[in-house]
This record gives sequence, C-alpha cells and structure tokens, in this order.
Amino acid sequence: MDEKRMGEIALAVLRDRVRREPIHLGPNYKRELGNAAKRLGISVDELKLFARTLIGEAVEETLG
Repeated sequence: MDEKRMGEIALAVLRDRVRREPIHLGPNYKRELGNAAKRLGISVDELKLFARTLIGEAVEETLG
C-alpha cells in the first residue's frame, strides 16, 4: 500500500473518530495541541488548522 492511500485511510479513521467521540475543548486544549505538534514534528499552526477543519466538518455534518 502506498503512502497516499495510507494517508486517505488514516484521515477517514480520524474523521470517524471525531464524529463519534466527544471533543473536550477545555482550558488545556491549546497546550495539548502544542504538545501533540511537538511529538508529531509539525507546526502548531498547521495542527490548529487541521483540527479546525475536522471539527468544523463534524459540526456541519451534525447540525446541517
């Protein structure tokens, strides 16, 4: 399996998880994003944009 297909599957799994599990946007959310970005080796801004996109899709799907 090539990396592109693996990425598509990973994104589908993540979207499913965001739709099915509660999202806790408490006071530590920004810190958790920062820590995750460090672990993953990506910028905090990129991760924030990614999270906004996924959460926005889930909200739009839920509320129509």
